[in-house]
Amino acid sequence: MLPSSLIKKWIFVLIPLIIVALAAAVIGYGILRSVPQTPPPPQKVVLAEISSQAPISSLRAVALISAEQSVDLKPRVSGYLIGKYIQEGQKVKAGDLLFLIEQGQYEAAQSSAQADLDSAQAQLDLAEIEFERAKDLYLKRSMPKSDYDKAVASRDQAQAAVKSASARLDQAKLNYGYTFIRAPFDGLASDTPFSVGSFISPEVGVLATIVSVDPVEAIFGLSDTLMAQVRSGQERSGLPGGSLENVKPRLLLGQDVYYEFDGEFSYVAPEVDRNTDTIKFKAKFANPKNVLAPGQSVIVSLEPVEPQTVLILPKEALMTSEGESFVYQAGPDPRGGGGLVAVQTPVKTGVEFAEGFEILSGLAEGDKVMVMGLMSGGSRLRPGSPVEIIGEADAKPSANQAAGQADGGPGASEAVEPTASAAAAQVESAGDEAGQAEEK
Repeated sequence: MLPSSLIKKWIFVLIPLIIVALAAAVIGYGILRSVPQTPPPPQKVVLAEISSQAPISSLRAVALISAEQSVDLKPRVSGYLIGKYIQEGQKVKAGDLLFLIEQGQYEAAQSSAQADLDSAQAQLDLAEIEFERAKDLYLKRSMPKSDYDKAVASRDQAQAAVKSASARLDQAKLNYGYTFIRAPFDGLASDTPFSVGSFISPEVGVLATIVSVDPVEAIFGLSDTLMAQVRSGQERSGLPGGSLENVKPRLLLGQDVYYEFDGEFSYVAPEVDRNTDTIKFKAKFANPKNVLAPGQSVIVSLEPVEPQTVLILPKEALMTSEGESFVYQAGPDPRGGGGLVAVQTPVKTGVEFAEGFEILSGLAEGDKVMVMGLMSGGSRLRPGSPVEIIGEADAKPSANQAAGQADGGPGASEAVEPTASAAAAQVESAGDEAGQAEEK
């Protein structure tokens, strides 16, 4: 065991050494903390200029083309088919003769009914004469009342016989008329399984179907939620013009290929379809060239009746947080140095169009907002973050877009110019570099 004097000696030696080591550690940590770290590079962004545009409606729905009128032609009398004046798919006019059923038995029945009517009329004429004679004698008290009553009964029976014979003649004429099967309205004829010589009757079913093709109807549905927003006047209902009276239905036959004729609403269902939670609409379209066929699926687009010009905010620029909408603009760095930082600007938007959102407040024409570079290293851009502008995206329709909007050609749905593609690539590259810098 060490003597106490030696232990005291080692304590006096170790304590100063420990104090010196702790002081060195503190000084070293302070030096390390004072070493300036390299700030992350400015985030590369692309701007777009706010402009007034005549936007394309983004409110679209799948629609089914339906004939305004459709009828199945069925025979109402029996007989052999002796005439077929219809070609499959042929365009027919109202009143055109399509089928003819043998008429001999119906002509004979009509002649027989006419003869019965003539006979009944002759009996009535005689009964009328005898009645007048009996009436005169009865008034002179030269005929008993019983004989007069018989004359009255004979006249009434003759009148009833005439009515009965007339009804049979009318029915015979109807049956004869049913041998002629005509088109009830203008339209197209379907195929038919019957040929001349076939025996047909009311039990054989449909001879052919006639559908009207000009005009036709587009049937589609809009969500009950949307219609509730429209009726309540909400600005972001998505319905351009705010009400059905201010919009017109147009048809898209393909990728931004518009049908040449605009439509008009012909029916709005009074109640919601609980199977689909939609309200049924019908819109009527002229179809003189038979471009639209019943059963065809198309896209209906609801667009303003009167062309309107509004300020459009590109969809890529709109940010939301806690129910508030805002955009980022580039402003001078308040710390000086000539750099730029992200400035958060609150905005209020209205209807959503294909090109973007209608601006109600917060921005003016000519203002520039960030549309690319809002994400870096997986995190969103923050107010005050340094930024570097590397390009601008054209928010206005290009020449191809304008042509597409006018005639429905390709390009109507392109939102950003090809010149922004390189900028987008640079933004992605910058984001990767920033992410690597953050990791380091």
